[in-house]
Amino acid sequence: MSPAVENFFKRTAKIESHELRAVLVSFVYLFCLMASYYTMRPLRDALASEVASEDLKFLWTGTFVASTLAALVFGWVVSRYKVSSCLPWIYGFFIINIGIFYVLMGGYPLGSTDTMTAPVLNTWPIVLAEVKVSTVVACVYYVWLSVFNMFVVSVFWSFLADRYSKDQSKRLFGFVAAGGSAGAALGPLATAAIVTDVGVENMLLIAAIVLSITLICIRDLTRHTHGGQSEEQQQRASKVGGSAWSGFAMLFKDPYLIAIAVFVMLYTFISTIFYVAQVDLVRAAFETREARYAVNAVVDGVVNGLAIFTQLFVTSRIAGKWGFVFLLACMPAFMVFAFFALSAFPVLMMILSLQVVRRAGNYAMTRPGREMLWTVVDRDRKYKAKNVIDTSVYRGADLINIWIENGLRSAGFGLAQIALVGSGVAAAWCGVSIWLGKTAEKRKSEHPEGAG
Repeated sequence: MSPAVENFFKRTAKIESHELRAVLVSFVYLFCLMASYYTMRPLRDALASEVASEDLKFLWTGTFVASTLAALVFGWVVSRYKVSSCLPWIYGFFIINIGIFYVLMGGYPLGSTDTMTAPVLNTWPIVLAEVKVSTVVACVYYVWLSVFNMFVVSVFWSFLADRYSKDQSKRLFGFVAAGGSAGAALGPLATAAIVTDVGVENMLLIAAIVLSITLICIRDLTRHTHGGQSEEQQQRASKVGGSAWSGFAMLFKDPYLIAIAVFVMLYTFISTIFYVAQVDLVRAAFETREARYAVNAVVDGVVNGLAIFTQLFVTSRIAGKWGFVFLLACMPAFMVFAFFALSAFPVLMMILSLQVVRRAGNYAMTRPGREMLWTVVDRDRKYKAKNVIDTSVYRGADLINIWIENGLRSAGFGLAQIALVGSGVAAAWCGVSIWLGKTAEKRKSEHPEGAG
């Protein structure tokens, strides 16, 4: 790569010349993950529109159960095999899954009238004795994609936390995260542009091809982020050890991990409030599906644009100058005041404006900061406990929070009152963020050479 290009990245994103290849490969890796996911997500959203809103919580229950099982399986795999060796097989497994859904959805497209008798399922709220095969396939796909999204991204950040030092993570993770935002932005645009010509089911094949590029990225990062294979690096490349349940056991024994789990749970509660409020206000303001789609698309476009700019040019500077504490706590502190504003003005423009700032801030600061927290723990926690929190805890929190939100509405709470509850949750989230940031900085000073 030319010196001019290297100097450009060094000046604008604080990437040193010897780090540039690995950072760009990491960028492409996350870009492909998110582009693949956002290519497949419209199918999931099509299912959601066919299921009554009161039944979605049962799909979320299935997602939580599947996420927990995925965390256990992943814990078992990394206990017995080298992480760098098993990651391609994990992604290969998901690629094969996509192929299976391609075959099934081609044979039983959404809306198909083919039915099957399922008397044993009479008690399940979503299905009846006579159910459409396409509905069963779509429900399985909904749960699968929800697990896929959380699982592959969690594994990605575990892998990077193991390949980069603490100081590198503060400088580089924001730039790498921009790859995810770029994939999230371009995936839907590409899908909208070609889906009419290629067909919905064929978009799954395109997603599988994009996801396959991650296998090349994993191989390149494995070869070029550990250089000369010192004794410490060879140890890093070995299997993690322990048992399938180790991640759950670690979580309940380590206050630092418990705090990260609480951080995630409080974050998901706030996200749930905003998600439900936006859906309700957009539905009330616009009669047609096309108009609602357009509004949400504009919000997504603005969010991704702000997030990409901030991740590329701002996040590393904030982390370097003010550290973990500010990076983690700035959005929770903002949300305290944001909820007061929403309580005073519970209208569509307010929720959309706050959503743009909240989501862009999460992508650009909260998420990179959260991933940096894992650079100060050992490898067992990076792979096992992190995966438990990012999948099982996250989806479990989603499930609990949607029930809580429904309960508040049933008790007569309107959006203004729910926003006041959210302000209190945001204050607690801010307190947890400050504690985590300070603890991470302390661990860094105690173990300057790395925890794993």
